[in-house]
Amino acid sequence: MRASRSSRLSGLVIPVLVIAAALSGCAVVDPHNIIGRIYVAPPLADTPVPTVGGDSWKREAFNYVWRTINEKYYDPKLNGVDWQAVRAKYEPLLLATKTDDDYWELLDKMTGELKDSHTRVQSPKQVAQQRDNEAHSLGFTFQELDGVLMVTGVNADSDAYWAGVRAGMVIKTINGEPALTLYRRLLSEARDSSTAWARSRGALRKISAGEIDSKVDMTFIRADGGAGGGTDAGNNRDSNNAGEIVATLKRRAFKTPPEFIHRVLPSGFGYIRFSNFIGSLEGEILKAVDKMKTTSGMIIDLRNNGGGSLSMSEDLITKFLSDKTKGTKILTRTGKAPTLFFIETTKLEPELNGSKASAYTQPLVILTNQNSASASEVFSATLQDLGRATIIGARSCGCLLGYMGYADVPGGGQLAYSEMGFVTPKGKRVEGEGVTPDVELALAKADIMLNRDRALEAAITFLQNKTAAPKLTTLSADAAK
Repeated sequence: MRASRSSRLSGLVIPVLVIAAALSGCAVVDPHNIIGRIYVAPPLADTPVPTVGGDSWKREAFNYVWRTINEKYYDPKLNGVDWQAVRAKYEPLLLATKTDDDYWELLDKMTGELKDSHTRVQSPKQVAQQRDNEAHSLGFTFQELDGVLMVTGVNADSDAYWAGVRAGMVIKTINGEPALTLYRRLLSEARDSSTAWARSRGALRKISAGEIDSKVDMTFIRADGGAGGGTDAGNNRDSNNAGEIVATLKRRAFKTPPEFIHRVLPSGFGYIRFSNFIGSLEGEILKAVDKMKTTSGMIIDLRNNGGGSLSMSEDLITKFLSDKTKGTKILTRTGKAPTLFFIETTKLEPELNGSKASAYTQPLVILTNQNSASASEVFSATLQDLGRATIIGARSCGCLLGYMGYADVPGGGQLAYSEMGFVTPKGKRVEGEGVTPDVELALAKADIMLNRDRALEAAITFLQNKTAAPKLTTLSADAAK
């Protein structure tokens, strides 16, 4: 989670402060190098320039990442990890890597020794994708459920969609290898992370992500076991088993802009879903809460919301509180709040100003799943602790630490490192644990195959019982989109 509130400095203030920093010495006025990590112009080149001047950058990059974490990680005990031993283990391996891709992957794996999803290294290629709001992948999502690798969603612009692949199908083989066997092998090799679920995402990315136009041969088992080919007859090849699809899929570039939807459901309850806690969405989301203030209950759908801005999370929390209250406590290495130009960018024990008469005070449900992370977890855990919201769905990611922007790494990569820990108002640590729902509903194979959204149905039923509202037809997953 990006934890800095320095983005609230706006207009002509920033240029003046930057000049002041240059004149005064950044180490004094900007000890956390917030300006260097946030207020920088984007690269002019199409992609970062990684390797100029031989391999000397490899040692420089390694030293920079290791030293920065050693000196600035929020926990002085480094999560109990012997960081000197990590250096001894990884330095010779990194210097011996044969390709740039291998180097960056291994350097990231080194940061994974901290078991922290927020502390990570991005390669120059990943930096470029993030800058362009792109993902290079096969264009569909999947996860292990009940001993199979199941498709959970398909992008309509992907090769998979036009080959006839749909949610609910099982992946049987990948490049001729049993899919589950390959996935579990990649899982054993994946970098460590905050939780087992967070680690599994690394294995899933290894299968889906890659160079644009690179190809993967895959076999899928139809959810209904029926016959029939995909839309693209030239690419799709039915196997001897009529219940299977065999296809060669290309990885493509998919845009990943922020997503936001709000509406009053047929049940009469308000519904808001958004993909990230990102500044460009904040104003519209706050307006949406106000527009639906007359609804008798509201659902905030944070499933697959990867988090983002701490300040936005807190701003949204206050829309559901009438009075001032304590927020999530922040932990830092020094025990002091981060500063920029001698001004605290955040409070270690923040007070959330309630919205008084304009607050939304009707029953509130928050939907979460294993991809609800970071700022989503601050929002969910805080309102749950305060008794203001009921959480329905699956346990969240357990990925709740904070950083204040990416730092440039020699060779063209970038480093995020956790500078803040968080404790909920009742003293709970979400990192490594996740937010436990009040009503737990795990994703089920049958629901995917039926395109059924049981968590949303449960939320509507809960609000109906809570408000004694007349029971109308609940929404399917498609209707909620």
